[in-house]
Amino acid sequence: MFFALILMCCADDIETNEPTTPIVAHISGTLPVLYINTENQKPITSKTEYINAGYWLDPVGIDDMAPLGSEAEPLPMQIRGRGHSSWKGQKKPYKIKLGKKTAIMGMPENKHWALLKPTEDTVAGLHLGKLMNMTWTPSFRPVEVVLNGDYIGLYFLTETIRIDENRVNIYEQQDQETNPDLISGGWLVDVDNYHDECQITIPENNRWNLTLRYHSPEDLSNSQLQWLTNEFKAINTAIYSTDKTSTAWEEHIDVESMARFFILQEVMDNPDGFHGSFYLHKDLKDGSKWIAGPI
Repeated sequence: MFFALILMCCADDIETNEPTTPIVAHISGTLPVLYINTENQKPITSKTEYINAGYWLDPVGIDDMAPLGSEAEPLPMQIRGRGHSSWKGQKKPYKIKLGKKTAIMGMPENKHWALLKPTEDTVAGLHLGKLMNMTWTPSFRPVEVVLNGDYIGLYFLTETIRIDENRVNIYEQQDQETNPDLISGGWLVDVDNYHDECQITIPENNRWNLTLRYHSPEDLSNSQLQWLTNEFKAINTAIYSTDKTSTAWEEHIDVESMARFFILQEVMDNPDGFHGSFYLHKDLKDGSKWIAGPI
């Protein structure tokens, strides 16, 4: 099934000298179709600024899948670009924010979703994450997309990584928190290899730095910034201890989750495994440690 979906995706990029055919001829009729119209048909050029849009979902008669909105009465949403190297490709990925929390195609309700280019790695990696009982792994559904009247092909509508009862289900720390009892948990961060806003950088060793982006909270007080910096300096010192028998790093990091994450990266042969979009999260509970993931 999934290889057939990949072939459909690839077919979108095949050049042909045949005359242009109507949109309806491109839609397969076997997958739900997501229609998106931006305000005034404005093109999506930014990865940071959302633009207003309307959407509706046509399940094309698929059992147990409810339609959302309609062409006559589209539902409100916002959309922007996403990704780093993937944004430079021909098939653009998008971040979408619905007007209200909505359950889509059997996935739990939320306002925040992504439209990603389908790849075999996405299919295999996310399914493997679920099989390995990671704390939470994003779900996805194949969907065909029509943007501003243009059929742009097959995408995966995917849950995005964020703190929520239906996703990373931990305490959500508030922006600009100063209470020392509340800043040691409720964190969602990722180690990344791109410079961006909402980051701290510390020396990892004498050859390179560790860049850590904080996703939640987003707007840090001086107390939060100092705690996060000191925390990862301590973790880094423990990992690079000259005593190779030391287990001090286990006081900070959940060993089982890290082992599962490591195995998954090895199986997937992921070159970005621990330095590109490597997520970690930490709850606010007695004895909470940093958990590796989601993937």
